[in-house]
Amino acid sequence: MANKVIIDTDIGTYYDDALAVMFACRSPELELLGVTTAYGDTDLRSKIARKILNVAGRHDVPVAKGVGKPLQGNSLMFGFEGEGILDDSDENLAPVAEHAANFIIRNIMENPGEVSVVTLGAVSNLAVAYAMEPRIAQNMKELIMMAGVIVPIVDEKGIRRSPVEEYNFNNDPTAAQIVCNSDMPKVLCPIDVTLKIPLHEHQLAEISGTDDPIANQVSAILKAWPPQEHQIYLSVGIPTEHTGLWLHDPLAVALVFDKSLCRITPLHISAEFVDTPIERDLIVRRDILRTIPKKLPANMDACVDVDANRFTAMFTSRICGR
Repeated sequence: MANKVIIDTDIGTYYDDALAVMFACRSPELELLGVTTAYGDTDLRSKIARKILNVAGRHDVPVAKGVGKPLQGNSLMFGFEGEGILDDSDENLAPVAEHAANFIIRNIMENPGEVSVVTLGAVSNLAVAYAMEPRIAQNMKELIMMAGVIVPIVDEKGIRRSPVEEYNFNNDPTAAQIVCNSDMPKVLCPIDVTLKIPLHEHQLAEISGTDDPIANQVSAILKAWPPQEHQIYLSVGIPTEHTGLWLHDPLAVALVFDKSLCRITPLHISAEFVDTPIERDLIVRRDILRTIPKKLPANMDACVDVDANRFTAMFTSRICGR
């Protein structure tokens, strides 16, 4: 029996959310109940999600618009969201009337113990859904979050290749703390693990050389990506040479049906604001939410390594329609 899943996403800013949705559509192990959107212009993000599902031939999968403004603070749209996906001919891409939080609650409560929710962005919708109906914690199968940093990667030259802060949780840190402190069954797929799974040049060539609607859409998205990546990296202070086509979000989706892709261990992960040295600014900041392992009873399962070659091969094969 296929695994019931809801994908909650800030689709449109990074390329990998769209790739994750298309990967889900090509995974027969999954029954995609819906896609919910979070953070910023969720109207636009819902149109992007609807278009991606249509390209994949999944007109049956609903898209529900969710929380745009973080529980505290503000959101940022870069202005390029939808490039390589939407065009002037796109019409009738509106989401369903039901709010994302209600959509999540309803599907979990109607299918007790069966629904996995995968978050690929800020966890605002899950925090709101949990506040509205705490019983989702006992009725969901699991919450898989692509978020956080456990052990930042340092390369052989001593250069830190992954941040100590992480984009998804820090886009709504209040929601992140609510979710991390909740009793929802949680799996954390952190960026220090997903930075081990770049899409390789030969795999990109294989995708671009495949005449398939999903493969063609992936190629269009990745063709538009380099200037977008440069803009994002400059805005958040990541060195622009730290580039790569990382499959962050698709891995989180794959964990719904194949946890053997990662080495997973139970840990206590605390979401805290702590003093954080920022080398680029030569200052210490206290407004960054960190995901910190602590010697306490485990509150979630955490991915600590990944079978990179097996996953990137799986992703490429499915995107190419094999």
